Amino acid sequence: MPISSIAQILLRLFALQWFVVGLTQAVSVILTIQSEYFRTSHLTQGVLSLVAGIILWFLAPRLSGILARGNDGEVSLKGITDHQLYSSVFLGLGLYFTLSRFGAAFSWIHFFAANQSAEHGFSINERPSYYDLTETVMALGAGIFLIVTCKTWARKLAGQGGEKGAV
Repeated sequence: MPISSIAQILLRLFALQWFVVGLTQAVSVILTIQSEYFRTSHLTQGVLSLVAGIILWFLAPRLSGILARGNDGEVSLKGITDHQLYSSVFLGLGLYFTLSRFGAAFSWIHFFAANQSAEHGFSINERPSYYDLTETVMALGAGIFLIVTCKTWARKLAGQGGEKGAV
């Protein structure tokens, strides 16, 4: 496998991360559209990250060729199929999202358990950031989803057979 292919995989991992983070940020802002605090400018960061992820995904082949120019030698990964590589990448990405958001999700659970109020739910003066909550929960959910479905995505990206063609 050429070094440019490995660089392309890594670039696409970053693209997926930017896309998922941007998607969760944008959706978390959109969920507050009925709120008096909603501003369309709040969508900027999420949309930029989402668009950057999409652009990087499509530029990854060309960019990886530029990055590896002059050093695009072969890396031997004998016996490893495309399906296995994609599965491990999606599993790793899912674990990254799950483990990086697990602590924050646990903190939110503790916050809601410790700050129950029958009248308002929270102190009027100290409202929680629902943007952070939705971003955390959606990224955690996306990570768990990738862990559970990594083989399916790998099969789709590797081609029809999935296990055919060792690298």
